[in-house]
Amino acid sequence: MNLYPPDEKVGGPLAPADWTMAVGLEGQGDSAFYFADIQCARKNVCRLVVAGVQSEDEARRLLAVKARHWIDEYLSRPHTGTTVFAPLDP
Repeated sequence: MNLYPPDEKVGGPLAPADWTMAVGLEGQGDSAFYFADIQCARKNVCRLVVAGVQSEDEARRLLAVKARHWIDEYLSRPHTGTTVFAPLDP
C-alpha cells in the first residue's frame, strides 16, 4: 500500500501494492489546491484534487482516502476500450 504510510490508518479500503500516489500543489493563496496523480505500475491512471485544506499533511490524508475509494471502485467495474491517461479533447 503506497498511498499513505502503512502505520497510519486514514480510512477506505487498502489499495494493492502496485498503486501509488504522488502529491503536488498548484496555485497560491485562496486559489491553491493539492492534487494526487494516481498510478498503477508507474502509469498515470487518475488525478484527484482537494482544495481549502490547511496543510500538506491534511491534503495527503484526504487524497489518500479519495484514492483508496476511487481505486476500489475502478477495480470493481469492467473495463472496455482504452484506459490510457490522456488529455481531454476540447
